[in-house]
Amino acid sequence: MRPLPPKLAEIAREALNETPERIKQDLIILRTWIYQQRYLNARTSTDFLISQLRRCKYSLEETKKRIDDFFIFITKCPEITAKRRVSEKILAVNRMGLQYFPECPSFNDQSAIMITRFGGCCAKSYHIRDILAYNTMAMELIALENDNAAVVGVSEILDLSNMNIEHTSQLSADGFRFWCHWVNNCSPLRTNAVYCLNPPKELLNLLAVYKRLCLRKEMFPPWIVVRSLEELYQYIPQDCLPEEYGGKNGHIRECIEYMDELLKSYRNYFDDEKNYGTIEELRHGDGRPYETEFGADGSFRKLFID
Repeated sequence: MRPLPPKLAEIAREALNETPERIKQDLIILRTWIYQQRYLNARTSTDFLISQLRRCKYSLEETKKRIDDFFIFITKCPEITAKRRVSEKILAVNRMGLQYFPECPSFNDQSAIMITRFGGCCAKSYHIRDILAYNTMAMELIALENDNAAVVGVSEILDLSNMNIEHTSQLSADGFRFWCHWVNNCSPLRTNAVYCLNPPKELLNLLAVYKRLCLRKEMFPPWIVVRSLEELYQYIPQDCLPEEYGGKNGHIRECIEYMDELLKSYRNYFDDEKNYGTIEELRHGDGRPYETEFGADGSFRKLFID
């Protein structure tokens, strides 16, 4: 476990209940619990468990549930998880600059920025499943590698510029529901807010549906539509953004190169994912926690419109 800078250590202690003297005991408790679950094959590395503990503010019961949900997702969503490998296609997705992280820290509260640009890809060459696979990988790696993001979370700019009918035809309200499930129940990275920049008219109704879903289920993060960079600057200081967005915080090219090297360094990590997941037949009790989100057969193929 990397020692945190003093400012982040203070935030971790006050906001996340992180007590360095207790972490070793918490890790022992989680590893013992994982080994006792016959149905669960989960990662037990220190970095992975701490990322989930931080996401759950060191509630052991919440962390157990999130670990369970994470590996249910790995098992029950093969349309996404089978693509979670450091392949040439995933590297190509990264090089299109669809999701990147300007250098941190960026805000006075020390949170990180995540910029997502779905409109930057060719919908005929890359399906939304490819993009979601890449996004889940990137978010996991940032939670493992970026202490600011892991402790304070990220503010996401969802830049929908250049979205067209081919992109929107692959989206649905159920697709948003799946993504909401990943962000809120599985990902070790906390998203504090999503700023939807320049949404095309075709997506406004779908965004409204997503927002109602979040409110009805009391899900976070807040979803804020902004129609220009000037309006975005009211929420995120201009200097914190990369130069392509009018700021002074590096270039998109540098962010892409950083993630390219990070993905390659985690090639074995994602190759090893085939060894993890759940065996639902061995789960005690009648509960099947994945059915609400993914259906009885576990597949969410119906969530997307091809």
